[in-house]
Amino acid sequence: MNTSIKRISRYFILSTLLAFTSPVLAKTQIEIDYDTTSFKDEKLKAGNVEVAVSYDRKEEFDDIDNLRYQILYNGISQLTASTYTRLTGGVFLQDLDGNRVAEVVVRTFSGGAHCCTNYTIYTRQNNQFVKTETGFLDGIGGNFQDLNGDGKTEFITIDNSFLYAFSSYAGSFAPSRIYTFTNGKFNNVTRRYPQHLKSRAWEMYQAFLQSKKEQYEVNGILAGYVAQKALLGEYEEGWKFMLANYDRTSDWGLAIYQENREIGKYPNFPTALRAFLIQQGYLDKNGKPKMPSD
Repeated sequence: MNTSIKRISRYFILSTLLAFTSPVLAKTQIEIDYDTTSFKDEKLKAGNVEVAVSYDRKEEFDDIDNLRYQILYNGISQLTASTYTRLTGGVFLQDLDGNRVAEVVVRTFSGGAHCCTNYTIYTRQNNQFVKTETGFLDGIGGNFQDLNGDGKTEFITIDNSFLYAFSSYAGSFAPSRIYTFTNGKFNNVTRRYPQHLKSRAWEMYQAFLQSKKEQYEVNGILAGYVAQKALLGEYEEGWKFMLANYDRTSDWGLAIYQENREIGKYPNFPTALRAFLIQQGYLDKNGKPKMPSD
């Protein structure tokens, strides 16, 4: 047997041995979409954390729970829960806070136009799993991503309060919200990521140009743009741009409400927007932009 044949033989034998002895990577994610069939006790595992997931596909929609899961730690059951999801959802294991213990993340969708995703997160604290929820968020809700490469995951989403505030849903463009997840809580760290904020501000500007060209709604975009510029420390620049470009004929968002009852009306969009930005915490009570430390 010549040298080349010997090398090939050794390589084949080694590859075969590795194929039989290499551990199978544990599954850490289950995605559910419109064509997912029912399943029972699908297993996920990351380190000491395990989840058994069951799903009942529904042909007719109701509010009966159809997503069930059991969380285990070191093989011992910690909790069992169920919830409802419509057409889409998922369960995944991911270390969100960089402590080397995976969180259990359950994503559910309520159904309905432009609505609504909720993330339920279980994190290991004091020998038990603590539950935290994002609450219902628009569309897919957001995504988990390590923006700065520090090994900790940020949750990237938007400020849902801007949707429908001054335009239709299609005419709205909400500003950024970025959170870290630490000790079982979400912490707003939006201002720490200026490059991400600048990128979205540019998208807003481009959307404004397109809407103006098509003679479509612009005030919903401008509202988000001013807030985004405030997050960047460029509020005055954003405000001046809004003043030069807002639609003076639109009365969307001018009504003043108290306890769900209309009690008056703002004279114009800039006045209504300033009040809204104060209410949502982008400006202080005197209408001045908040500093990063505020």
